[in-house]
Amino acid sequence: MSLLKLPRRMEEVLLEVYGRGKRESDVARELGISKQAVSKFLREGRARLTEIFVEIAEMLHADIVRISLNKGYAIIRPRQLKIRAYVVYVPGIGPRILFGEDIICKGETRKLCREVIKAFRSWGLLDKCSQEVNEASIIKCVIKTIEE
Repeated sequence: MSLLKLPRRMEEVLLEVYGRGKRESDVARELGISKQAVSKFLREGRARLTEIFVEIAEMLHADIVRISLNKGYAIIRPRQLKIRAYVVYVPGIGPRILFGEDIICKGETRKLCREVIKAFRSWGLLDKCSQEVNEASIIKCVIKTIEE
């Protein structure tokens, strides 16, 4: 398992509670585990997400602007760049980083854009951006929303 990736069950619990807004008791019943196990997955998942975001910030020599564990993202500011970077935890894959707000979803970056949009959907971040028609505008809309 990658050090920058959450265990599958932990991801599942985090996304059910934070992405879909389900109650812990409902998630426990649906997954066939105890409510205590759900609470433990949430506590450890939040701690591990924090570690992942902090580790990425350190690797990029960046200051952390904001972390949202409930929505699976961090905003960081690399010290040597004059832009912000957005770290998004993509379920099943791990963290992905977008630099700046000028997003282009063509060629080699198209896969990255699709992964990030998948994550935004999983974490429940697309509500305000449902009217957007292309990948780049969806990402820009979500970035604008999380910057507010």
